[in-house]
Amino acid sequence: MKSILTFILVLSGILNGFSQLTITTSDMPSVDDTFRVSNGLITPTIDPALTGTQFTWDFSTLQMVTQDIDSFVNVASTGTFYSVVFSNLPFNPYRANLAAKGPALPAIPQISISDVVYFYYNSTGSYEVSGYGANINGIPVPIPFNNKDRIYDFPLTYGNLDSSDSDFQLSLPGLGFYGHDQHRVNEVDGWGTLITPFGSFNTVRVKSIVTSIDSLYIDSLGTGFGFSLPQTTEYKWLGALSGIPLLQINTTNTLGIEIVSSIRYRDSLRVLTGINENVESNTFSLNVFPNPSDVSFNVETTVMKSQPGTLELYSIEGKSILPLWSGNLKSGINSFEFNADELKITKGVYLLKLSSNSTEQSKLLIIN
Repeated sequence: MKSILTFILVLSGILNGFSQLTITTSDMPSVDDTFRVSNGLITPTIDPALTGTQFTWDFSTLQMVTQDIDSFVNVASTGTFYSVVFSNLPFNPYRANLAAKGPALPAIPQISISDVVYFYYNSTGSYEVSGYGANINGIPVPIPFNNKDRIYDFPLTYGNLDSSDSDFQLSLPGLGFYGHDQHRVNEVDGWGTLITPFGSFNTVRVKSIVTSIDSLYIDSLGTGFGFSLPQTTEYKWLGALSGIPLLQINTTNTLGIEIVSSIRYRDSLRVLTGINENVESNTFSLNVFPNPSDVSFNVETTVMKSQPGTLELYSIEGKSILPLWSGNLKSGINSFEFNADELKITKGVYLLKLSSNSTEQSKLLIIN
């Protein structure tokens, strides 16, 4: 499906002569959409702030460091804890109709946070984050927003300006209370042609300035405090039917200076070459999707150099349960698909461990 949409993306840009776009709800992700995303190498020459009308943003020299798969799933498939809180019902204030694995949440002292899932509500008027789900000290916990984080206000066209306030509170057993308040200002500040290693696209550019304050109350001390987080700016380039941004560059403001913190862009399957690469290195990346999974799940790893490897399943306590695969990892992308029913894996939280002759990586796996 995505290969067809990618073709339509390119073709629409050609047919429209890279004219000004209007982005609507239909250009957002849908259930079962998957997108390959490259994480780019950050260099001092990258300046995301430049913009204008009929502008050309040339990021064709971006270099891939790692790749991820962004997978969007139905809220009902994320498990009972989450699907009840974020059920897609008209009267539900935390209503969501889409879910996807998301970036890590801010670190909280003495608290382990993993396997973060973002819940979105895509409507004709806006695209919003309804809340998160995360494993808090090994327990899946829904974190609904009291006010949703409005990512886009539709229709999205050049000159649009909007803002939103979002917040959530989280009880931390044995510690106290954590709260997060955020203010987002979105501006469509440009349109034109975006060039990346993935191709050339007709886009609109959205600049989002995010300021936030965290608060922490510690029961044992009987006191709390608040602290401001560094201001973040998100630069996002959107195209027709692109689903997710074709390119997103995030910066943080340090002493009045914008410093690029991350680069992510839609891409095709690539093999790492020429990026501080040590030919003797056995470094690899490990991705698991969909996660949580109902039955089938995929494991994907990118390896710089061919090498023997093993993939094993462990309990969350670290006890070996089942060898999943053993063999030779080829240079590049290695993909595996497993079926929990066939493997007789019951519902629960597990640890996947991929080991080579000198390196290993682990990922949590949730079977609903």
